[in-house]
Amino acid sequence: MSRKQIKALRRSKLLKKKHNISRMKNRAKATAAAVSVTAILATPQLSAQEAIDEIVVTARKKPEVILDIPMNITSISEEEMKIRNIIDKESLYRTIAGAASPRGQLILRGLSGSNSSTPGTTNVWTDGVPFNFSNVYDVQRVEVLRGPQGTLYGSNAIGGTVKVITNKPNLNELEISGSVMFQNEKHRPGTEVRAFGVVNLPIVEGSLGLRVTAQSGSKTGKILNLNDGHRGETEDEFIRTQLMWEPNDKTRVNLSYVRDEWFSDAYDNVDLSTPPYYYEALLTPNADATYGYDVELAFPSCPSGASRPECKLSHIGGLIQDDYNPDFATWYLLNHFDENSTSLVALTIDRDDIFDGVDLSYAGSYRDSNTAGRQNHWSRYDAQDMFRTWIDDTNGWTRFTHELRLQSSGEGPLEWTIGAFHDDSRGDENPNVQWQYHASDNRSRAISDYLWGYWWGYEDPTQLGIDMYGNGNVHYNGSQLRWDDTETAYFGEVSYTMDLQDGKTLELTGGIRFYDIENDYYYVDSGLWNNDTTDIKDGEDGNRIKLSANYRPSENFAVFGIYSEGYRPGGNNGSAPPVSCRNDPAVGNYSDRYTSDQTENTEIGFKGLAFDRKVQFSGAIYQIDWSGVQAKVYMDTCGFSYTANAATAKSKGFELETTTMLADDLKLIVNYSRTNSEMTSDVPSIGASDGDDMTMVPNYNYYLAIDKAINFRGRDGNLRLDVNGYGKFKTHFNVKDQDIADGYEVVNLQASLQVSENTRLNVVVNNLLDDRIVRYKFARSRNIGSYWNIYHTYYAPDRTVAVRMDYTF
Repeated sequence: MSRKQIKALRRSKLLKKKHNISRMKNRAKATAAAVSVTAILATPQLSAQEAIDEIVVTARKKPEVILDIPMNITSISEEEMKIRNIIDKESLYRTIAGAASPRGQLILRGLSGSNSSTPGTTNVWTDGVPFNFSNVYDVQRVEVLRGPQGTLYGSNAIGGTVKVITNKPNLNELEISGSVMFQNEKHRPGTEVRAFGVVNLPIVEGSLGLRVTAQSGSKTGKILNLNDGHRGETEDEFIRTQLMWEPNDKTRVNLSYVRDEWFSDAYDNVDLSTPPYYYEALLTPNADATYGYDVELAFPSCPSGASRPECKLSHIGGLIQDDYNPDFATWYLLNHFDENSTSLVALTIDRDDIFDGVDLSYAGSYRDSNTAGRQNHWSRYDAQDMFRTWIDDTNGWTRFTHELRLQSSGEGPLEWTIGAFHDDSRGDENPNVQWQYHASDNRSRAISDYLWGYWWGYEDPTQLGIDMYGNGNVHYNGSQLRWDDTETAYFGEVSYTMDLQDGKTLELTGGIRFYDIENDYYYVDSGLWNNDTTDIKDGEDGNRIKLSANYRPSENFAVFGIYSEGYRPGGNNGSAPPVSCRNDPAVGNYSDRYTSDQTENTEIGFKGLAFDRKVQFSGAIYQIDWSGVQAKVYMDTCGFSYTANAATAKSKGFELETTTMLADDLKLIVNYSRTNSEMTSDVPSIGASDGDDMTMVPNYNYYLAIDKAINFRGRDGNLRLDVNGYGKFKTHFNVKDQDIADGYEVVNLQASLQVSENTRLNVVVNNLLDDRIVRYKFARSRNIGSYWNIYHTYYAPDRTVAVRMDYTF
């Protein structure tokens, strides 16, 4: 959308609030134009521009100029993501002020809450339905809404909400485009290859159109398993089909189908532990023994300072590759894998003037998701690397969501939204959720009988498997008989805008959401570790509110204040802790069910344009009080976890994002935040004390970029140099040195050129200076000296060079 169109949108809104014009007659065209906006706070253009365009977003579920919305919002356009060669939205998170993302999941404003790197404190909506879709190819923009969004976006939005808006079918023009990318990372064998494509077909010009988007990519694993030479591979692909029907100017119907698949048997972290010793099983043949061997345990020392792979290789041996890098090596008896797939069908219906001055919107979805995987680390945790044991996981579930919404559209200063939302997730009846196996050879059976039966005081796992399951290689099973989680909510929001004369306005908004949660869960554990049944039918209800004010003293400036609340829904912990956990110090806080937590956010912010629209800025100062925090509690003695309402916490800080046109062809982007997030109560079960800094949260992050529009031999292009800085943070309460990730800065360079009318070439060098960056690390156990402790270390990519070509037919 051009600046003139955006001005027209804002002017029409202001006039409408002043009672000077009637409602826009062609709402459909206005909405379509609004959602096509690609201008953002930090959007490089392929040609020079004289001033910064305003932004239109749908944060309040309708198109609005961003200055009209009392909220601190970041919007990233399709053009921005292409130039920076962004493949998934998770790659954007670290450049956003106030964001943390230690392992891909977004944490906003310091709301982590426990020792988990995936606390689920932000939610993701894609095209109007709750769907966490990562790939951003053919995505129009990504909006990040900071602060609790509990009234309009419901549960899991205590820190904020991410909205993904895809490109919709063009009803008037045939479009065919494609992209191919080749990417090489230092120390990673091979070349990552990705291919993308879009076909847009008008079926009935002006009223019916089809758009199909697809992507496929793969890359070789970087980390080598020295035991067997395995590196693995990661593969992902998706296809998205959208059928848009506009029978008239007031009605829009979009039916979409998404198939998303992912598989990986590559390792994403290394183990930097230096175990002082290892376990060794000494076997003596004995024909009278159950499995033909007598077993004794020995504990040989590792070479001083040796890593686990070095220790194992020095005593046992393994497959050594001549070109292996010890910085990217690990050692496991067998390898893992994970795979998941989702098929989603979604339907959105928008009808203007369903009643006079009232618009109707519906968004519904159905998805079928399946996961499978192999947990290989139990060979270390349960078998001390003396024999192979592993857990195979298989699960599947369906999810229905519905949202029906009515919104005002008539003239006048009063605007309102009311709606209802229903979410129903149901797990398949599944006797194969988990099966734990041990190796079938007699040496392994003898060791497992001695270790688990004699040494640990359980039973002979082979005989147990024969007796319980008819299979001597199985010793544990988890079966799901029933899983049904539902949430029903009713919400509303009303705004009143006062005309203060001389172009000044004040908007006051209040909103509330009433929710009701029901959890129904039936799970059976059997085998060596546990024999228990969990049968829970429970639930809760409540409400969350939002109050805000937005003062517009001029056309190009706004000041806002907010009080808002958010929540994560309560739920069931699943199976009860196994017998091996019954004496763990943290087991006393276990309960079958945990309840919803609550955040209360108080915020003052500002945003605007200055110096003849050469500077665009937005910022906020906030304080968030968090009660009933859902904390993941890890039981060190047995390796199992559960969730408890264990804490209170507080987070405060500020965020600032600016874009400055230094010249018509030169742009400077500065994003910066500081966060002070800490516990306000003692929580012994997670090792936290009152006043401790929150985990996963750096005290600052920043993003600086200089963007230059160029013209090379008559071809438009762009150059961008950026720096992303991230403060030090810890990943665990009761912190050890192995839980502290140091701060870092990473420099990136991007160049793009429109080499022909139909072809654009991008070259991106990330981590230009090739710094070794630890993005996340933690010690699995607080018992640092134990053999089975692992110092998980996740590195950021080394220097990576990507070449991407986009072609439009």
